[in-house]
Amino acid sequence: MAIPWIGDRFRSPSDRAGRRRRGRSQPQRPEDSQQEDADVARTRRRRNTAIGIGAVLISLVIGIVAFGYYQEFYRPPRVWAGSVNNVEFSMGDLVSRIRVLQGVNRYQGGQVDLSTVPFEYLQNLINAEILRQASPQLGIGPTDAEIDDQLRSQFGPAEAPGQESDPGQLNREYQNNYQSFLTATGLSDGDYRIITAEQLSLHRLMATMAQTIESPLEQVEVQWIRLPLERDAQGSAVQPDDVFRRLAIEDFGVVAREVSQSAGFARADGYVGWVPRDTFPELDQALYGDPERGLIALAPGETSRPIFTSDGIHIIKMLSGPQIQELDPRFRIKLNIELVRQWQELQVKNGSESGAVRMNFNSKLYGWVADQVFITAPRIPADQAQPGQSGVPLR
Repeated sequence: MAIPWIGDRFRSPSDRAGRRRRGRSQPQRPEDSQQEDADVARTRRRRNTAIGIGAVLISLVIGIVAFGYYQEFYRPPRVWAGSVNNVEFSMGDLVSRIRVLQGVNRYQGGQVDLSTVPFEYLQNLINAEILRQASPQLGIGPTDAEIDDQLRSQFGPAEAPGQESDPGQLNREYQNNYQSFLTATGLSDGDYRIITAEQLSLHRLMATMAQTIESPLEQVEVQWIRLPLERDAQGSAVQPDDVFRRLAIEDFGVVAREVSQSAGFARADGYVGWVPRDTFPELDQALYGDPERGLIALAPGETSRPIFTSDGIHIIKMLSGPQIQELDPRFRIKLNIELVRQWQELQVKNGSESGAVRMNFNSKLYGWVADQVFITAPRIPADQAQPGQSGVPLR
C-alpha cells in the first residue's frame, strides 16, 4: 500500500526519471509557447543591437585613427605649398628643401632658424623657380658643364702656381672631397646640383642688375644709431625713446659708441657716409622723403625719431642733403642686392595678379613643417642655442 506523505526522495531513481519523461512528453500550453517565442525574439534583438552598436563603435574608432593618420602623416606632405605656372611645390617638397639647407648649414657649422625659415624658404623656392623659368629669356641659365665647373672650383684641390699636377690625382681628390661633403650633409648629388644651378642663376642675375647701377649718382650723407629688435641674452634691451632723449643733450657720436650695434655699414661713432636712394628702402622716406605721401626728408643737422625696420631700429642724423657723389663699394653691393630683391618682388606681384604664382601657407602648415624639420635637426646644447633654431623647440 502506498503511503501518501512519502515524497520523491523516498522513490526510486527510475520512478523519478519516468515522471520527468512523462512531464516532457506532455504538450505545452499555447500561452507558454507564445511567451517562449517572445523571449527568444527579444534576446535575438538585443544580441543584434549589441553587435550593431559594437560594430559602429569599432568603425568609429578605426575612422578616427585613419582620419588622424591622414591629417597628420598622409595629407600634409601632399598639400600644395606653392606653384609657378605649371610647376607645383608640396609641403613635402618644402620640408625636403629645408632639410637640404639644414644639411649644408650643419656642414658649415651654422643652424637653421625654424622661427623664420619655413615661410622664407617657400618664398625662396618660388623665387628660384621664377628665375629658372625666366633664365632662358635673360640668358643666364647654367649648363651641366658650367655646374660641373662650379663644383670642381668649390671642392677641387688648390693647385700651386707653376707646379705640375697629375689630372687623375686632382680628379680623385675632387671626387673624395665632394663625396665627403655629400655624406656629411646627407645630400644627394642631384640635390646639390639643383642648389648649385640656382646659385649660379642668382649670381648671374645680380651681375645683370649690377650693370644698371650708375656712378656717380645722387646721395645723402648720414650718421645713425642702430638698435637690435630683439632683447639680449639677459632679456634687457636699450629703449629707443631713451636714446632719442639722450641725443638732445649728448653728442651723437658719443651715444652711438655706447649703444649702437653696427650691421657693417657704420663706424663706431655711427658715421655711415653717402647713401644712394633704394639702398635701404625702409629708410628712404626719412632720407629722401615721399612726395606722394607728403613726407619731407630730414634736413641737414636734423635727427629722426626711432624708425623700426626689419633690420633693426634706426635713429638717423642727416649730415648733408642730396649731392652727386661716387658710389661707395659697400653700397654698390647693397644696392645690387636690393635691385635683385625688387625684381623678385615684382615677378611675384605680377605672377600673383595673373594667377601664375600662388602660395598656400598658414600657421597650422607652418607648425607641421617646423615639426618635421625638427625631427631631423642636429641636437644643440641648450646653453648654445636660441628658441627657434634647428634642434630647439619653439615656445
